[in-house]
Amino acid sequence: MLDVFSGVVDLERAAPVSLYRQLYEQLRGAILDGRLPAGTRVPSSRAMAAQLGVARNTVLAAVEQLSAEGFLEARRGSGTLVSGQLSAGLTRAARKRSSGKRPAYSLSATGKRLASVIRTSDGGETPKPFMPGIPDTGAFPATIWARLLRRETQRLQPEALAYGWTAGHPRLREVLCAHLREMRGIQAGPEQIIVTSTAQAALDLLARALVDAGEKVWIEEPGYLGARAAFLGAGAELVPVRVDAHGLNPNGKHPRPRAIYVTPSHQYPTGRLMPLARRLELLDVAERHGAYVIEDDYDSEFQFQGRPVASLQGLDPEGRVLYVGTFSKILQPGLRVGYTVVPSALVDPLTRMQRNTGQIVPAAIQLALAAFIEEGHLRAHVRRMCTLYEQRQRVLAEGLSGLLDGQLGVEKPAGGMQLIAGLPEGWSDVEAVKALAARGVLARAVSGFYLGTAKRQGLLLGFAGYPSGAIEAGLKEIGGILPS
Repeated sequence: MLDVFSGVVDLERAAPVSLYRQLYEQLRGAILDGRLPAGTRVPSSRAMAAQLGVARNTVLAAVEQLSAEGFLEARRGSGTLVSGQLSAGLTRAARKRSSGKRPAYSLSATGKRLASVIRTSDGGETPKPFMPGIPDTGAFPATIWARLLRRETQRLQPEALAYGWTAGHPRLREVLCAHLREMRGIQAGPEQIIVTSTAQAALDLLARALVDAGEKVWIEEPGYLGARAAFLGAGAELVPVRVDAHGLNPNGKHPRPRAIYVTPSHQYPTGRLMPLARRLELLDVAERHGAYVIEDDYDSEFQFQGRPVASLQGLDPEGRVLYVGTFSKILQPGLRVGYTVVPSALVDPLTRMQRNTGQIVPAAIQLALAAFIEEGHLRAHVRRMCTLYEQRQRVLAEGLSGLLDGQLGVEKPAGGMQLIAGLPEGWSDVEAVKALAARGVLARAVSGFYLGTAKRQGLLLGFAGYPSGAIEAGLKEIGGILPS
């Protein structure tokens, strides 16, 4: 018995892992690497317990688990042995482990396309100025949300705990439909809303549903990287279409599209608003080409003067526009709730796709969000954030204008969560971003949002998630990389 377990089992009483688990893992590891070869007799549970100084039940639990998994086998008259059926396979496995070789992993064509789009993030750490797209999560009414979530969880009906309602809980769809009809001018019924885990999930769903490999999709230039990833994942051929002062300009010479992706209410990353004339023009072009229009209503709620402009979807009598929205920016990203509003003919197939891809939001979250909207908390929160974000935008814009005597060319949108600062002639925004990162300041290079070769140089700077003191400290670091 001493020879069998010499160098095989060494239990640590003070370790956080239970003695049973230690014994199981050490015996399993010794069998896998050949230290306990096939046919080796394992001592009785009583003898093993005495040798190791543990309770017999601990040994029995480990041996029974190893027997259930096929590592050990009981033979009449011989006791418990290391299974002989594993011999050849374990020898090969031990040889491969000792060689240190690993499989030559390779992505599929789809995987490579999706992985080619690099979208930076803070990796879960506390966001640092001036990372774009970050709301003020500290201003989120967490106490109200916790109360609603607890209440709705306690009220959950059995059907909400099953696999039903793939496209979203009926109550949330009804409440959201009324909200979108009033605030965004959406023309649709509750059954046309599909609730997704994020806006990115909605874009992925629509891209895969509507676009075949090789078909052309117009995207904004510069434009949102998440949309680029979704359409590339579907195998689309991306056609960059220039953004001018009025948003995407559909009148250039471009190949006929299967779909057109656009952010008309608050273009990303420029923040420009598409006026009514351009919107009608875009719908006319889409009709002539027989193309879908995917409207990403990015940041539309954060309008600092007047009411937000109505959606493009509300202007479309044909059902050609598919609308995408999210609560990540309005509330907080961690909630993971997005949605899409689609024509009636697409509801059933998209619902089946939604079920088969598993991008489904927990019922308790959906019901808490429905209550949050119904009870007026969403509107109140958006009003507070508009006031707060406008003040922070002013601090950043004025601070940037004071640097280099206005040479940074600040572009101040009428709302949103970020703005663009143009760089002096001859500067590289990629190098500027690197220099700021070394000083603890995060920004994004505007050139990274271009697909073509003609790229504007500038810094995309978020302001929404950062108090004025942090913005002012970040401005000093920007000043530190500029020429004196």
